[in-house]
Amino acid sequence: MKGVIYFSIITFVLAIIIVILNKLINKRNEKIETYLKLLPGINCGICGFVNCEGMANALLEDKEAIYKCKVLKDKSKILEELNKEKK
Repeated sequence: MKGVIYFSIITFVLAIIIVILNKLINKRNEKIETYLKLLPGINCGICGFVNCEGMANALLEDKEAIYKCKVLKDKSKILEELNKEKK
């Protein structure tokens, strides 16, 4: 009987952890999708990243990474959008 109770408690705690991590991951994915809409979507690799999704991941860490994109013309406008989204 103790085993069933312990197993139930452990399962409940793990379920809570999974729900919390899932919410954090979804929040990050939503930001990446927002950043991808702002990028040109050419996936040329000139910026040093494999594709625009790599650039979007870099933008999560450092907004100044936008200057590595040679294809994007109006970088200041994109930075304004990124700063608005941050607030």
